[in-house]
Amino acid sequence: MPPTPETVGVDFIAPRHLAGGGDPAWVTVPLHRACGWSYGNDPLMPRVILSSPDQKALLRLEPDPNGQWWTLQHTPEPGRPAWSASFGAHTPGELIAAITDTLTDPVSVASPVCDPYEPLQQVG
Repeated sequence: MPPTPETVGVDFIAPRHLAGGGDPAWVTVPLHRACGWSYGNDPLMPRVILSSPDQKALLRLEPDPNGQWWTLQHTPEPGRPAWSASFGAHTPGELIAAITDTLTDPVSVASPVCDPYEPLQQVG
């Protein structure tokens, strides 16, 4: 079925580590369209800034040849300290999307903690 404006055509590369960072839209589009994250727009800067609806989380995509491209920050909450995570240009978009999915889906946060290296070990 050819892609339409409502669908996205996807081709997977195997083994995954050869694919590089992938398409940032895997992360940014679902956060904005499905989860209501707002975005800041500065047409003179090559970056994307998304804020969660409760304004507690901020995702910044800012291509920097010498640093991290992705930064995710969360403000402190009662009983939980503030935290942040950052990722380089070659971090798979699916990995970053998995992390942002836990912020938007409380059910997945309640699931048991697993070994983050398990999927990598399974595929060698």
